[in-house]
Amino acid sequence: MKMRPWLCACFLLGSWAVSGAHAAEADLSRPGANGTPTPVRLGLYLADLFEISGAEQTVLADVVLLAEWRDPRLASSEPGLRGMDLDDIWNPRLQFVNQRGVNATLPQRVEVDSTGLVHYRQRWWGRFSTRMDLKDFPMDRHEFHVQVASLGYPRDQVELVPSPEKSGRVPILSVTDWAIGPAVAEVADVERGSGVKALAGIRLTWEGRRRVGYYVLQVALPLVLIVLMGWTAFWVDPAVVTTRMSVSVTTMLTLIAYRFALGRQVPNLAYLTRFDYFLLGSTLLVFITLLVVAAGAYLVGKDRKALVHKIDRWSRAAFLVIFAAVLAWSWWL
Repeated sequence: MKMRPWLCACFLLGSWAVSGAHAAEADLSRPGANGTPTPVRLGLYLADLFEISGAEQTVLADVVLLAEWRDPRLASSEPGLRGMDLDDIWNPRLQFVNQRGVNATLPQRVEVDSTGLVHYRQRWWGRFSTRMDLKDFPMDRHEFHVQVASLGYPRDQVELVPSPEKSGRVPILSVTDWAIGPAVAEVADVERGSGVKALAGIRLTWEGRRRVGYYVLQVALPLVLIVLMGWTAFWVDPAVVTTRMSVSVTTMLTLIAYRFALGRQVPNLAYLTRFDYFLLGSTLLVFITLLVVAAGAYLVGKDRKALVHKIDRWSRAAFLVIFAAVLAWSWWL
């Protein structure tokens, strides 16, 4: 019984010695560090696209990364594939450049064949940042991408080569309000500043076009009806001043509330979108209607009701012409 503590201590010391020897034997230097760049074939595959958020300037996507490189030091006389931990061998340290909160869903493992060819695969799920020019919202189209870089390795040390046969996207995606084009992998190094070598990188790019039908039915059409509600003030008898003013004021307040509700779909921008021009033109038109109705109320008080009727007849036609011009200017020009 007295010898057991000594036996345990000897066992632990032996384990530490073996671990230290193994760590000392592991060579984590780059293959061919004194020669040409280490080629790494890289495939990026868009497994799914769930959401494109203009307000957050992000895409919510599921991306598969496939990489292959050869390390002769891992060659073995044993046939078949061997599983190893990624951190136990040299690897190009691949990371997504434009990630904004992503999670790896597979173990950080590699498979190595008898020739030393390393196969690495990982699946990343989460949000990726993207810059969107929303001037044509909601008739806009954009180029989206996910970009991978080899951390710490410029192209003269690690050469990332796109693998077209392992890149692309699934035919059907979860996103419903966008039409998505084909995804293509291309070389895209990451610039780090003047005088600093760019990191080797690969980018998977695809084009997306917003389906405008949803916004026509759910956003634009209700807005047109709200504006036409203000137009009905010209059809009310000028003697009923309260009703005419109530219609104009209600329309104005509804447009303002509508603007705040739609503001959640786009970020705070330094420029106006197509929809902003449409909403701004509609608001100005309704405000002018309110001024005309107020002027009509003043003229009715001065016993000039006949003049108010004449103004109303001209205003009915002018309102429709101006509103049609606002529509054409906002959506087609």
